[in-house]
Amino acid sequence: MPHCVALGRTAAKHELVEGAFLFCAACFAVHRIMRADRAPVYCADGTSTPTDDAQKFLHDHLGHRLQVLRRSSDAEMMSHPRWDPMCRVAWEISDGENDFVVTFARADLEAPREYTIAPGHMVLAHESVEVDAETLHHVIDEALYPHTAPTRRIEFLIQRCRQMVAATPVDLFEPLDESREEPNVQLACLPGTVVDALRVEVPCWFNPGDSECLREVIDKDLRHDIPVIRWTRQYRIETSA
Repeated sequence: MPHCVALGRTAAKHELVEGAFLFCAACFAVHRIMRADRAPVYCADGTSTPTDDAQKFLHDHLGHRLQVLRRSSDAEMMSHPRWDPMCRVAWEISDGENDFVVTFARADLEAPREYTIAPGHMVLAHESVEVDAETLHHVIDEALYPHTAPTRRIEFLIQRCRQMVAATPVDLFEPLDESREEPNVQLACLPGTVVDALRVEVPCWFNPGDSECLREVIDKDLRHDIPVIRWTRQYRIETSA
């Protein structure tokens, strides 16, 4: 186990990396180090009171065994989209030897975030990668003079894209953003292997002029700028004694 007292002293000197967690092993309490720890509290009359939440945590647990925990994987569970102030989030964190799951959420809109921690880890329960057919159809249609391209050919190209994506290893997808409407859904562009395969097939279904337009859109927009992949990962928490 890491040297708990030494880590506590390091924390007291404000040498922690932002985003790390202070963990009191005696009380099983945790606090995340944030820049907002020192943000003042404003009263109704406009006056402010200086605060330092990290120092308060250290004071409250003075003499206890303190450890520094850091996020140990990209596993994440969200109850709502990230922008929702009531979103409940769970992460895996570790001291390098022991694994924990930290959960943080608000009891109501006016309350600060509260953190709970338990020994354990997060297990991937469900994963799916699918093509956003509506967005892809719109991109292709816009590239080929809106509403004039043959719908049957566009739909066939989308179907071929679906088949290629389904055969692509998950680790080749690179998240570009996350859905603002659904939690635990990341958005990605087409991976290079799918782009290369589509470039080969496009001339089989479209005339030379349209093929050139589509190849340009595939190479630039669908490869780098416009995410048409929805990557869903859902985890479950397994706690340990």
